[in-house]
Amino acid sequence: MLLLPGAFPSALAQDQPTDLRERFDRVLIPAIENAVRQPVTQQGGEIAWGESYRLAALVEMLDATRDPKYAELAVKLSDWITMSRDDRQGLRDEFRDTVASAWGSTNYSKGARYVWAVHTGMIVAPMARFAAVVRNDPRLREKWSKDADRLLKVAQEAVAVHDTDFREGPGGDEGYLHSLYLKKHLPLNMQNALARAWLAIDDATNTPKHRERVTRLAQFLKHRLRPMDDGSYVWAYWPPLEGRADSFEDISHAAINVDFMVLCHEQGIVFTREDLGRLKQTLLKRVLLADDRVSDTVGGWGPINTYRPAVLRWGRLGRHFPEIRERLIQFSHLPDIGREVTTLPLGLAYLSLPPATQ
Repeated sequence: MLLLPGAFPSALAQDQPTDLRERFDRVLIPAIENAVRQPVTQQGGEIAWGESYRLAALVEMLDATRDPKYAELAVKLSDWITMSRDDRQGLRDEFRDTVASAWGSTNYSKGARYVWAVHTGMIVAPMARFAAVVRNDPRLREKWSKDADRLLKVAQEAVAVHDTDFREGPGGDEGYLHSLYLKKHLPLNMQNALARAWLAIDDATNTPKHRERVTRLAQFLKHRLRPMDDGSYVWAYWPPLEGRADSFEDISHAAINVDFMVLCHEQGIVFTREDLGRLKQTLLKRVLLADDRVSDTVGGWGPINTYRPAVLRWGRLGRHFPEIRERLIQFSHLPDIGREVTTLPLGLAYLSLPPATQ
């Protein structure tokens, strides 16, 4: 869903956009310029858990500001990422027995090359979202439409690798992604990373091609959220297809699921305002306990601070709850967080988005 202008009521929020952009530029632009000078990589996971966050940050900031400098940087980084695609290097997926138009890795499959759905989703969702933003803005479209078309094609080719991974069930309204390597369903975040790419492609093409699959994955996730007495939701990293899971997902992987839920809500898919309110309670009551005390999991107890900056990647919730936006802005100013170069820019971009219309 593309953005409509609005205004938060507080003076703090109104004073933030320029500061957020200045900090964003100061941290991210040198990182992008450094990244595109590096040689191509054969490890798609390194891109998925690194440069994809920076690309997403550029595209979210482009959506928030419509400043063409972010379009230029997004195209530059996307082109560098595309050069590392398996079919550009003649690298064969050993489980699909084909050279895939996506980014394989050997780091998570005992040395054998495999294209993971989560890596595809993380990498191409911002490419497709770039196309959606450009196509819906006359000024951007005038200069960047060919780049938007090209990157959308890259995204469509990559997600097509996973067409046969999708399964319906186990519930009548559910769906999930199956892994050839694991020989079972994927963890929630791995499924929903690809679903975010499907959503972005549908936005860019203005068609509902993937909506049923996205809806089924959203139902699969919602049925595995556990409502708690404090008004929050908790959930497991890898719940079974059927039956209960009592564990808790780490807050870093959970950020992918939270972002997916917010995006679905904004498009009228499965998740309600009440669901987002429960996620707000999860963040403020169970995760972000204090500036120096961030729970490792959505459960809210046990180890702390392993994934501390990751709370910023829950930032799309700030479009819907000003108190979250202001709390995360305050958190982003902490000295150690302010030096972070992967999660911080994406968080700042989320916090720059205008408020959602309810």
